[in-house]
Amino acid sequence: MNQENQKHNVFISYSTRNSDIANRICYLLEKNGLKCWIAPRNISSGKIYIEEIGDAIRSTKIVVLVYSSFSQASRYVNNEIEMAYSYNKPIISFNIDNAEPRDEMAYFLKVSQWLPAFPDPEAEYETLIKDALHLCNEKNDAPILTDLTNYQEEDMTRHKKDYLSLILLFTPVYWASFIYMGLTSHKRLWTVMGLVYLIPSIMILLLEFEVMDFLFILHAILNLFILIFFLLWAIAIIHGILIRNEFLTRKSILRFTFSDEKLFEYLYEEYIQL
Repeated sequence: MNQENQKHNVFISYSTRNSDIANRICYLLEKNGLKCWIAPRNISSGKIYIEEIGDAIRSTKIVVLVYSSFSQASRYVNNEIEMAYSYNKPIISFNIDNAEPRDEMAYFLKVSQWLPAFPDPEAEYETLIKDALHLCNEKNDAPILTDLTNYQEEDMTRHKKDYLSLILLFTPVYWASFIYMGLTSHKRLWTVMGLVYLIPSIMILLLEFEVMDFLFILHAILNLFILIFFLLWAIAIIHGILIRNEFLTRKSILRFTFSDEKLFEYLYEEYIQL
């Protein structure tokens, strides 16, 4: 197979809700000699995401769409298929559920090669590989390989872990959890909330060490701030749990991008669902 002038043969379009099947397809296609482009694996840091997607689709031989109700609902998948259609790229639609294309997707897929794979996608992998090889004009006299024994699942959820923020949340310095989450995920609001949660702690320390004793005559004021401290602590725990998935998603996708807002938006919208 000559790939010197071809960076990849297949562009794989899919919703991250179907990433398990998409990554298996990528593994098997490459095992059978077809180089694939798949996000987020092939996303390059420092490049404009929209342009990179366009270049990847423009330079591919074919597009394999993992079609499902989730990909139908994904505006990013819809955009990718629209680009593939505009570049006259052959599209294999690998249908993994019983959803029917609607609206613009139905229009773009009207000339695609439709491959029903519901309810058992694995049973149709061999057919998909044969069709992909044929459309790529790749001759392959060797047996089609569909063995997934050595396949290692690419699971983005493994990156969505952070225990320090959770530990801090359940300690008296719970405010530090929000400052930490804000700084590591580039969410300024959370950093500000951490500083707000810090105020009762500062006031208690000032009162306890009589730094501001001349301003607070009544001992009840100290008790009031202690009550506020524990009340905000309870609120912070609830708040921290509610935003935890957003925090983990933001932190994990910042591994791929720091300045490309379009890329961040794409990854965030897709991976917040995981």
